[in-house]
Amino acid sequence: MINDLTLNNFRCFSSLKIKLSPGINFFYGKNGSGKTSILEAINLCSSAKSFKSGNLQSLISIGEEAFNIKGFDNTSGYSLTITKEKTKPISIQLNNTKTTTSKLIREFPSTSIHNNTFSFADAPPDFRRKLLDKSLFIADKQFSETWFAYYRCLKQRNALLKSGSITNIDPWDKKLASLGNELTNLRGAFFDATLIELKDLIKNLDKSSSTKYLEHINVIFFSGWDKEEDLYHLLKNKRDIDLRRKSTTTGPHKSDIKFLIEDIEAKQILSRGEQKLFSILWCCAQHEVLRKIYNINAVLIIDDIKSELDDNTFKVFINLLDFLNNQIIFSCIDDHFSSKIESDFRDFKKFHVEQLK
Repeated sequence: MINDLTLNNFRCFSSLKIKLSPGINFFYGKNGSGKTSILEAINLCSSAKSFKSGNLQSLISIGEEAFNIKGFDNTSGYSLTITKEKTKPISIQLNNTKTTTSKLIREFPSTSIHNNTFSFADAPPDFRRKLLDKSLFIADKQFSETWFAYYRCLKQRNALLKSGSITNIDPWDKKLASLGNELTNLRGAFFDATLIELKDLIKNLDKSSSTKYLEHINVIFFSGWDKEEDLYHLLKNKRDIDLRRKSTTTGPHKSDIKFLIEDIEAKQILSRGEQKLFSILWCCAQHEVLRKIYNINAVLIIDDIKSELDDNTFKVFINLLDFLNNQIIFSCIDDHFSSKIESDFRDFKKFHVEQLK
């Protein structure tokens, strides 16, 4: 959680200090006012990455040499400083001591929902896989160790396939299969817990014609291979195919989360607004797993919430806020929250971004 946020020379802000609520934080303002930049800075506090740009140097205000972001968590007492100079790598300090991104992710956990996430039912499998894995990285150190070990082993196996020689591939197949089963079991357990939370959220939402489709979505975890088959034997039997393709074609690196309505991919049936709401619900369900099972209160960041949601669907989102106990930070162009609506929620705080400058 972040209670105090300070930005210096970050995008359009030369200097900005904000006190955030531990509950719901709503930023509104016209396009270009800087509301997305604030959410982007909060995302940097938990991942050292931007959800908008892969080039961190581009986040430095024009004419300046570096940006600086400071965050403080009242609950843990942790302070955070992130600095990016034009000519140097990003610097992360936790309580005035240099730290790593993996440590940052666990101390200031968050999930960002933005334009790419909104249509994740229509996104490639890799995107959905990473969304699940990010929560697992936060929750379980064993998962990160297994994940890195698996992908190191996969890299070695693929190197053998690319060399055209598979004489010594069997030990790698055995190791890859062992790590792959462990990785998949961890993913599967988290997925199952998320599915339970998703069903609870859908059950508690106000029922209307605009949400009927949610009850018909079947969410399936695909491990990356037929689980009735032994992974080692599959790897062994597919060596010739893999050799021709110079890549491992079976395993948890091919896993996916599939969304179906009557055995048809949901993306072929749902509108973009319906996909967006479902994406938000799925991310919220993952957050509830972190909170209830792992005692981790991750921040939920949602950029441009009203985009592509009609009024009825937006009301469903407002209804959803009643059932979430995390810190929530979201943005919109217009102010859709009257004083009456605000009073219905815990610790609701509203920011008009134009007035922050």
